[in-house]
Amino acid sequence: MKNFIRSLLLLIAVIVSTTGAQEEIYAKEGQDITLKPISYPAQSYVYWYFEKQDGHQLAWVNHLGGKGFNEKWKNSLSLTGTSLVIKNLQKGLFGTFFCKITAAGQISQKMIEKSASPLLSGDNLSLTCSLGSVPQNTPEIYWVSPQGNREGNKGTVDIQARSEHNGQWDCVVKKNGNEKKFPVSVTVVDLAPVPSHLYTSTDSPLTIPCSLISSVTWEQVKKKEIEEVQWHFAPKLSSGTSPDQPQQLFSLDLEKLTWKKNANNGLSPVYYIKNGNLSLTKSKATVEDRGRYTCSMKFKNGRTLETTVDVVVLEIIAHPKTELIYGQQVNLSCSTGEQLPNDMKLNWTSPKTSSSYISYPTHITVPEVGKEDNGKWGCELWQGGNKLTSDEILLKIGEHGKLSVWMLVIICSAAVILLLLLVLAFIHYRRRKVQFSRSYSFLFNHTDLLVQL
Repeated sequence: MKNFIRSLLLLIAVIVSTTGAQEEIYAKEGQDITLKPISYPAQSYVYWYFEKQDGHQLAWVNHLGGKGFNEKWKNSLSLTGTSLVIKNLQKGLFGTFFCKITAAGQISQKMIEKSASPLLSGDNLSLTCSLGSVPQNTPEIYWVSPQGNREGNKGTVDIQARSEHNGQWDCVVKKNGNEKKFPVSVTVVDLAPVPSHLYTSTDSPLTIPCSLISSVTWEQVKKKEIEEVQWHFAPKLSSGTSPDQPQQLFSLDLEKLTWKKNANNGLSPVYYIKNGNLSLTKSKATVEDRGRYTCSMKFKNGRTLETTVDVVVLEIIAHPKTELIYGQQVNLSCSTGEQLPNDMKLNWTSPKTSSSYISYPTHITVPEVGKEDNGKWGCELWQGGNKLTSDEILLKIGEHGKLSVWMLVIICSAAVILLLLLVLAFIHYRRRKVQFSRSYSFLFNHTDLLVQL
């Protein structure tokens, strides 16, 4: 496990007035710092010296407006009245400063040691905030985390880095009710936390989250020698368990930053990889999406970062169908495909009530549907006072439902009448045929008699 140490070594400025009063000032590398005498006699000369330069004078100013600077340091210094301004404080100014008037002031200092390399989640994070020299009344020193929590013991933090440690840490120096903060930026490469369960329905879109934590860039991930990024899926079986070997859904080409699809389940990656978004999405969830999804990032040092989400899909089914006629029976079932925990329940809504009226069990039976049952039926999954997800189904009840029985009687009656008419017509036809046959036979017989005569 790699160590990550940021040492924040603070400047202590002690300004001593002619009366012996003292004032302490704290700063860090890169800041501008202003050193000023607490008090000095009017019409006096003020001289500033630096100990490391063997007492060589850095700057001077008098009450007449005259002032001057040491040629070597003039680009790093300025004077505001009798106050000495040190610009962009650097390590080269380690040592003691003196202000020579009637009394003298003293400054001793140390600076920051910087380390810009990002941490990988699980690495050791060490933060040290110490003073270059310790005054008689030692100030209180501690760290404040990005979440605003007080951390560390006597200015030292030594913890295992996690996503919540990413961001700005403040070293706080506090004395006599006054405090000064010195910010230090810490970068932790990690995946953002995700909920253990994601609840959706067949009436809703599906997005499975996976992303880098805020402010972490893909370039910083590459510095940690990323080796592979993958998505795996273990479907929820009918027994409520998942298979031992999940299937690989996607793998990331680290050079082109494009996804390779290894299984077709309707999900697609969100193409914002450089922004750290590795999520999967789908326009509408199905029961086949139930199961466990794992997003993983593997690094060359053998470390792996991953997030796991169990997708729960709520579904309503109508039996025998959703299009019915008045008087038919319908069975509605609502389920996630597995038994609900004791702290979860289902609430139903219907077109008639537009409010919850059955919370358990998962089935509803309507013996005879009527006009008031026509419309959307809803099922809501609740845990405590929170609605997790909901689904809807549309029942269509035919407006001619009850009349259809009489219509059937009328149609049958018409068919019978038509059949009777056909029978009568046939009988009439047969009678006409018999009469014609008799007339023809009579005529034929009389014709023979006429021939004989």
